[in-house]
Amino acid sequence: MESFTETLKLCLEYFWCGFKDAFAWPSGLITIYGSQTIKNRTLKCFVLNGVIFLGSIFFFNHITLPTLHFFLGKSFFALNYRDNNGDVSDIQYSPLITKILDTIVALTYQLLWVYPIFVLSFVLNAIWYQEIADKAFRMYHGPPINSRRTYPSILNVMAGEIYRALLFMNYLIVATLVFEYKWINQGWSLEQRIGYFEERWSYFAGFGFLFTVITFFVDQFLSAGVFALFFPLYIIMAINAHPMPRNDESARFSSLMPYRLPVFWVANKLNNRIIGRLSLKR
Repeated sequence: MESFTETLKLCLEYFWCGFKDAFAWPSGLITIYGSQTIKNRTLKCFVLNGVIFLGSIFFFNHITLPTLHFFLGKSFFALNYRDNNGDVSDIQYSPLITKILDTIVALTYQLLWVYPIFVLSFVLNAIWYQEIADKAFRMYHGPPINSRRTYPSILNVMAGEIYRALLFMNYLIVATLVFEYKWINQGWSLEQRIGYFEERWSYFAGFGFLFTVITFFVDQFLSAGVFALFFPLYIIMAINAHPMPRNDESARFSSLMPYRLPVFWVANKLNNRIIGRLSLKR
């Protein structure tokens, strides 16, 4: 068993390997260029998430709101002060009324446009991501392993979807969702995927670090749009990546540093409880 210092160095080495693999953009772009299917689906993701979704947010924040402030503010939300001759001497805008106006317009915009587009993009992205992952997997690893649609297999699919939904609570972990497509195509069970991730937590922390930084410091909708925009490229990079350690190296870890970090303990417990109840109702 190694000392704590040696184990820490080992974890940092794995973190660095994951961080470097997250920069394998050239190989990902080559894969996109080399497949008409992947190119087509990636272009659709770019148009939907980059042009329509993020573009509309940019247009609203930098064109629509300033225009409303310019016209409506002068017409309805100004406090006019007149001098002794009755002439307008100065105009001061009410911050409270302007804020109320912004809130009403923003809520209307979100309810009538952002949320519907967000839901639509969520569905379409899920379809396109799967097609990208399947095609890229075939290019590098052969045909995916498919199983018959029995009741247990359907429960496994449901478990995977619930598990993915629970992962969206943490953006650092969300970045590793790109590996889910590879593991599912390899025929791995949910337990195998969780175990594999938790034993290589330092690598996946490094792989997801950049993606987390990109999406963490912007608001919710911008974060979702940026995430969806880059996700296809990360799926391809994950399919070509080789997480570290390659083999069981628990003997090299100090007792003060966990080899398997149970980051999915809560999500797994909730997931098992839901699936267990579904099984009992069968």
